[in-house]
Amino acid sequence: MADLSHFVGGDLSIGPAGDLAIADDTLETRQRVLRRLCTNAGAVLHHLDYGAGLPARVGDPLNGRAIAGVVLSQMLLEQAVQQTPPPVVTVRSQPNALSVDLNYVDAIAGQGVAQGFDITSGT
Repeated sequence: MADLSHFVGGDLSIGPAGDLAIADDTLETRQRVLRRLCTNAGAVLHHLDYGAGLPARVGDPLNGRAIAGVVLSQMLLEQAVQQTPPPVVTVRSQPNALSVDLNYVDAIAGQGVAQGFDITSGT
C-alpha cells in the first residue's frame, strides 16, 4: 500500500502533477526505516518500543556496537524489513554527526537495499 512521500525532518514531497507525491515499495521502506531510527523511544504513546532516537546520540561518546544493536533491533521490528538475512548495520562517528550504513532486504519489494545517511543533532 502506497503512502505519502515524506522523509523525516523535511516537508511532504510534491509529485510531478503538483499534487502530493506517493512513496511505495523501496522508497516507502527507506522512509519508514529512517523515521523509526530518528524517532525517540517512547515518543509514540501507543507504541512505546518504537524508535531508536539516533539524533539524541549525536555528540555522545561513540559506542558503535551499542548503537548498531539498537538500530538492528529497531529494524527487525519494522514489517517492511525482511528478517532473514538479518540487516547489516555499520555506525561511524563524524564531527557533530553519526554516519549509518544499512544493508537489508526490503520485504515488500523483495530486493536488497543499501541505505546510508548521516544524522546530525538537528535532524
